[in-house]
Amino acid sequence: MFLLLAPAQPIKAEEKALRVAFDRNLPPFSQQDEHNNMTGFSLDLLRAVAAQNGYELEYVPADWEEAIQLLRAGKVDVVAGMKYTSARDEWFDFTESYFTMSDVLIVPKTNATIQTVNHLKEKVVAVHRGGTALELTESVRRVKPLIAFSEPDALHYLMIGRADAFIGNRWTAELTLRKANRWDEFEMRSGMINPTDYAFAVKQGNVALLHDLNEGLAMIHRDGTYSSIYSHYFEPYTTHLTDFWKKIVIGLTALVGAVFFGFVFIFFWNKRLQAEVNRQTAALADMLSFQRTVLDNMESGIISVDTRHTITLVNRVARELLRLDKHARGHSLHEALPQLPFIHALPKAGERMAGEFLLEQGEERVLHYYVTAFLNRFGEPAGWIISLQDRTEQKQLQARLIIQEKMRALGQLVAGIAHELRNPLTAIKTFVELLPRKLGDDRFREEFLHYVPAEVERMNKILQDLLDYSRTQPRERSWVDVGKLIDSVIGLFARRLATEEIEVHLDAPAGVWIIGDGGQIKQVMINLVMNAIEAMTDRPRKQLRVEMRQDGEGIVLELSDTGEGMEETKMAQLFQPFYTTKVQGIGLGLYLSKKIMMEHGGDIHVRSKRGEGSTFSLRFERLPADVTHIEGGYDVVESTYYR
Repeated sequence: MFLLLAPAQPIKAEEKALRVAFDRNLPPFSQQDEHNNMTGFSLDLLRAVAAQNGYELEYVPADWEEAIQLLRAGKVDVVAGMKYTSARDEWFDFTESYFTMSDVLIVPKTNATIQTVNHLKEKVVAVHRGGTALELTESVRRVKPLIAFSEPDALHYLMIGRADAFIGNRWTAELTLRKANRWDEFEMRSGMINPTDYAFAVKQGNVALLHDLNEGLAMIHRDGTYSSIYSHYFEPYTTHLTDFWKKIVIGLTALVGAVFFGFVFIFFWNKRLQAEVNRQTAALADMLSFQRTVLDNMESGIISVDTRHTITLVNRVARELLRLDKHARGHSLHEALPQLPFIHALPKAGERMAGEFLLEQGEERVLHYYVTAFLNRFGEPAGWIISLQDRTEQKQLQARLIIQEKMRALGQLVAGIAHELRNPLTAIKTFVELLPRKLGDDRFREEFLHYVPAEVERMNKILQDLLDYSRTQPRERSWVDVGKLIDSVIGLFARRLATEEIEVHLDAPAGVWIIGDGGQIKQVMINLVMNAIEAMTDRPRKQLRVEMRQDGEGIVLELSDTGEGMEETKMAQLFQPFYTTKVQGIGLGLYLSKKIMMEHGGDIHVRSKRGEGSTFSLRFERLPADVTHIEGGYDVVESTYYR
């Protein structure tokens, strides 16, 4: 009964809170006065938009760069008033433009040397730290920017004489100078600099808020709110101009004779404009000449192409490389340079392309190319830049270096063969020289029959290993269980391992298969186990560890010993042919092991430290999941396959 009889209370809709950052010192667009009032054209527009969408505004006054950082960090929702640039578009989303902002050049009336931006060389120019005018001063050579934290601060530098000129917001400049009663001391020499859109900015991806702000802007345009706010802030300026022209009209009406002087003024003004146009044209011609000189003296060939694949620029190096005449500019890239390999697949915006191709024009030359798309100032595709470099001499030098390296390796190989064959040949020669005198000596004949065949067999083994070193042996591909293969290898050395009291640890489960020549892989493992046993001959602690582990790319089989280990200098030569640290070694075992692993698509690496032992790692790559076929038929194995 109480609930039924209780008076109904109106339910107030919950307003959405919106944190708004703005430049506290940018009149008449946004400012915070001494009474902590937030006023300005941008803020009033945002209030009207918020009222249309039911937002409650929470203001965060800040310096300009601080406001941008707050929005990037997500600590505010909107920045009230931001110039659109392509760089900022990568971080923020912008509403529809509600104002077109242009920078203006302001100088003292007494300074007649600065008429345009091109006259700012060696001049001190006051600019706002976060404004687009700073980028303009950086693009003009020999300009000395004086950077301020706000537009009024930059104008203050101009008023106290620390700067020769000011570039920035025309509306803020006039309002600040009028407020300081200094407007009559300065004049605008050049307007409409860097016209850009002025809009509300939100964090990139905040689509819902962006949609609400655009809808609100469209609504206040339709109902006349925008015009009312605009008139409130900017009519004082337009009224001032209107009154000025009214006075001119009244004066001309009252003084008919002033018409003549007006024509004289226009005549001389046109002369001045013509002289200014001539100066600007000469400056532009100088700049284009400088650019042409720079491009023609680069080491790389440069070609620019527009979106219709028409050549717009070719420098001297490109003409010499491709044997083009001076009239190639304006022709189609496909017709003028059909020999280029990339003309039918130019990269898209944001992409790059690089490579080499062989150019045959009387003589063969190797050219390296680099192609990238470029955008205009609106972020739209404007064409491509092609850079060409002649790599012919570099390639020839590389070829000569490769030949020198081969000759060095051949010299090492010949020296190794001579060294290995000299010992058995010396023994055979000795027996042959003693043969006429000791033929009847039974002991001599016994040693002759024992040592000479052994030395011949040793030379035969050297030559056989040399043949294995120089040619690829055919492999018999089959499924090989790595775990069982390891067990068989350890079994071959079981007696010797027990005799020399070597402790063996195996961690290689069966069921992991590879495709390859089981005999050759077994030979690699036998060679590594023999090396490990010989390395631990004089060690107090003898331990051989064989482990197998899997990773994302394949399996790794590691054989570790507690032998004497090696220095880094020896490890660098370990897999070279005829390099050995053994007294009776030939020096081909580890080289052939590496060769076998590479023929199986794998590799072999070594880690070692003097006095701490060595670890040899054999890597086998993972086969694709659908590879279950080998030469000779199909095998069905419920396991993981490697090669």
